[in-house]
Amino acid sequence: MLIPEGYPGRIFRGTYSPALRQHVLRSIERLENFERLGLAPLLYMAAWQEQEKVIWYEFVGQRFLRLLDCPADQAAARFRSLVLDQRTYSSQEGDLDVHEEIIPSDRLREDEHNLRQHRLQAGRMEAIYKMNLAGTSWLKDSSILEIWPADGICLSFGCLLDVSKEMEQKDQIHRENMVVQRDKSILVAVERTNALNNMATRLCHEIRNPIASLGGLVKRLHTMCEPETKMARYLEVIEHEAVRLEKILAGFVAYTRSLELRREAVEPRTLLSSVLCLLKTDLESQGIEPLLHDQTDLPVLFIDRELMEEALLHIVKNGIEALPAGGTIECFLESTEGALRIRIRDHGGGIQENLRARIFEPFFTTKIYGAGLGLSMADKVIRMHGGTLSLQAGQERGTEAIILLPEQETSGGLIR
Repeated sequence: MLIPEGYPGRIFRGTYSPALRQHVLRSIERLENFERLGLAPLLYMAAWQEQEKVIWYEFVGQRFLRLLDCPADQAAARFRSLVLDQRTYSSQEGDLDVHEEIIPSDRLREDEHNLRQHRLQAGRMEAIYKMNLAGTSWLKDSSILEIWPADGICLSFGCLLDVSKEMEQKDQIHRENMVVQRDKSILVAVERTNALNNMATRLCHEIRNPIASLGGLVKRLHTMCEPETKMARYLEVIEHEAVRLEKILAGFVAYTRSLELRREAVEPRTLLSSVLCLLKTDLESQGIEPLLHDQTDLPVLFIDRELMEEALLHIVKNGIEALPAGGTIECFLESTEGALRIRIRDHGGGIQENLRARIFEPFFTTKIYGAGLGLSMADKVIRMHGGTLSLQAGQERGTEAIILLPEQETSGGLIR
């Protein structure tokens, strides 16, 4: 049998059956005739041994070779080296959603044999390859597969189409959809927040009026009863609880209200020293010693000082309440990559494991008195500044609050 000119394959050079050789020859003739029409598809006929990983081309069109810029006997290896990923698309019957599976080039090489076996069972294959080619980023591969069991040979007859424009448009639509979904989520969150704020305002107004009336009546009753009597003590309890309700309402309003950051440059040490100064009475009354450790080259923060002070106040106060009398609270200021890290460590009783996941939940508290909004408010403020608040807690070795605040850029550049 006459071997076609420029033949890159192996079947004509091997000891394969005459039927297979004749089939390959006729297929090459048909592919060459189709190639002469000058149509868009890039044609090929690939082959491989069933039990081997190596694939080669029995036929590869001239336009395909020009695209690969290599001889025909190197085309298969060259094509594989240029593939960045493979994408397949599928959908369930009656389902409008299309599932995209992206297989990166390293996984393609690792699972080549298994992927090929899966295609053989299907008898056909459609995939889109992202290519590392100038001007041709995407190629759609459509192929029909044949098995010749007596020869242990598999054949793949395929054509490749340049679908770069279509895929770029698809990716652009995907990016725009992602933006739309993000904006939709933001809008829903804003609407939910506004609804919560309105509800909180109305609720607080309705509750605050009866509390104010209750407090006023208690004060009048105080003047009508003898001091140091049971009635006087009962009235003191009622008055105390009314004040506590007022504080809970104030905390609820503060937590639900929309906050607007008024940023200014603040030195970290000044910020933390101010917080400790505000809590000086609490610290001294319990005999707690505050220790401040800092570095010399700390970034200046560009933050809302009032809100951040309030957040740190809640965190330090939480540590004070967890400590026995005479303990210590340690505060660390550290510069890390692109951020300032504040660590506030107490040496109290720690947090039980079953409670740790709920620490930042609004209204969650283990105290007899307290609204359970302090750490929730602190977390909200820190997140508004693009930072994070986390707790590392043991049951016996105390708790450490870790705050990461990013360095911010101003019109003058990075503040340090």
